[in-house]
Amino acid sequence: MDLSEQPTTRPELLSLLDRTMRAASAQRVLYSHALAQRLGLRQTDLECLFIITLNADVTPGRLAAETGLTTGAITGVVDRIERAGYVRRERDPADRRRIFLRPVSERIEGIRDVNRDMRELWMSELKRYDDAELAFLVEFARRNYRSAVEATARMQKSVGAARRNGAVRPNGPMAHDAAGPRREAARR
Repeated sequence: MDLSEQPTTRPELLSLLDRTMRAASAQRVLYSHALAQRLGLRQTDLECLFIITLNADVTPGRLAAETGLTTGAITGVVDRIERAGYVRRERDPADRRRIFLRPVSERIEGIRDVNRDMRELWMSELKRYDDAELAFLVEFARRNYRSAVEATARMQKSVGAARRNGAVRPNGPMAHDAAGPRREAARR
């Protein structure tokens, strides 16, 4: 991506902001994948672990709702990150049927140690801004997060509808994908 581009109009500025955010998002996904590999985790497991560490009193049901994964898939995620020592299941003392997922602080600190370089790079960039600019960035990040949550929910709903209509095979290409018929023919 060309980071030296200097837009002169509002549409160009909006386009550059959109492209830059998408490029940064793609880099975050790639970084997350590399970090997960370094830790011996699946990327989905690592992202779920991040959700657990960023919130209080996360239950498997809440994790399923936030990620759009099935409760069965979440059980597998939780089993794997528990076996790896990153979380423990804790019964709710007020309702013994409910389970909270609690991060194991020593193991989470180990992730922070591995992730320290990335965090330091990010923090050094943020230190360039004054308090008013940081407040603006926080508000922007909150709105961006809410938009991302909404867009994810819509996409998950769309995928579910497409699967029910036969337009998407689980873990496979769209039915109208050009590679789809060739794959089917190759299986015969």
